[in-house]
Amino acid sequence: MSAEVAMAQAQAQLQALKAQAPPTALLDRIRWELSIEAAAYAYRDAARQEELRVYEVASYAGVESSVMPVLPASVARPFQNAVAALHSLYALAGIDQYYLVNVHFVHPYGDAAPVDSLRAFYAEAQKRYGVDVSYLASINYIESNFGRVNGPSSANAMGPMQFLPGTWAAYGQGGNIMDPHDSILAAARYLVHWGAPGNMRQAIFHYNLDYDYVDAVEFFARAYRADPSWLDRMYYWNTTG
Repeated sequence: MSAEVAMAQAQAQLQALKAQAPPTALLDRIRWELSIEAAAYAYRDAARQEELRVYEVASYAGVESSVMPVLPASVARPFQNAVAALHSLYALAGIDQYYLVNVHFVHPYGDAAPVDSLRAFYAEAQKRYGVDVSYLASINYIESNFGRVNGPSSANAMGPMQFLPGTWAAYGQGGNIMDPHDSILAAARYLVHWGAPGNMRQAIFHYNLDYDYVDAVEFFARAYRADPSWLDRMYYWNTTG
């Protein structure tokens, strides 16, 4: 909850600062810009602190059963979905001792496209192909930490949505596999080919042939739908800077 409060305060401060007209005097302009940067960093730091708490709760069933009942409902729903998504990813990776998993803040946050740009790309894909933005955001996070780990993977998948070269040739429509806009739209086309939006579980299964993966995508998507601000905070998970 301390992280929730810190994020809310930082967000309010950012909105207030950006609502102001930029000062014309040089020193005042520098102070204003530094204040914006400080508030933005405070938000990133609080989001990372909350990620640590999510992982800690996901580590032990006893901790989860003690924490969840005392969280406000608005916080508990996305929080619990995020924990369930991690459990699904652990199962996918063959990890059965959850407490062994630790957070590593290693990826420069600026290595991904800005979160507002990604949100616009998801919305465009939803408008054109009918795939809900929450699923696209979830896959984008799981596959590449929103485009910070673009491969090639051990299977030679590449880009923010991790396409194999042959699959990209079929669904990329001549775009750039490393471009987040092109990659997100291609992912929506691929999901539609396999049944989205009518049968999302079937479509997601064909993205990675494992139902633990399907569950992870669905749980993170539920977190985003329960509270859209979870996209903003998870954008900074596992990052530095």
